[in-house]
Amino acid sequence: MLKRAMSPRRQIRYYWLRLVRLRGNPFFIARGIAVGAFVGFTPTIPFHTVLTLFLCAVFRANIIAAVVINWIVSNPLTIPVEYYLSWKIGVLITGRPITWQQVQLMMRDIHNAGFIEALHLISARFLQVVYCLVTGGVVVALPIGLLSYFLAAYFYFYRQRKKQERFIERISKK
Repeated sequence: MLKRAMSPRRQIRYYWLRLVRLRGNPFFIARGIAVGAFVGFTPTIPFHTVLTLFLCAVFRANIIAAVVINWIVSNPLTIPVEYYLSWKIGVLITGRPITWQQVQLMMRDIHNAGFIEALHLISARFLQVVYCLVTGGVVVALPIGLLSYFLAAYFYFYRQRKKQERFIERISKK
């Protein structure tokens, strides 16, 4: 039997409900959300899951919340915007002007070079681009991670308090 794919709207609702229904210490969950948002906004696409798991271990954060938020934040619609912001802010901070023409020229030079020469070109120029992108990405991701921590902590603390109030009200009626 073929399985039908979920629509994007249904997927968003599914992941939102997974987040809302998480149980436990509100601050533990909020740390996971902050880690997921932070890593999701950094331009480190191939390493998102590894970085998320590592930072969850370091900050003792909820892994499920971190991975779900990471998937929500870093998706094909938002990745171009995140990389563009990281690039522009990285250029401002590092002071190393990297234009699209330079990247295209580098790719052409690498394509036309021999293997050893291509490795040399990549190591010389690629590290500058990566340094610029990661620096800009961290600058963009840090305030987003901090903001998401405080908003999530408030949300889960408020939700937990309301649940306790309903429980006390229900017990007092008996």
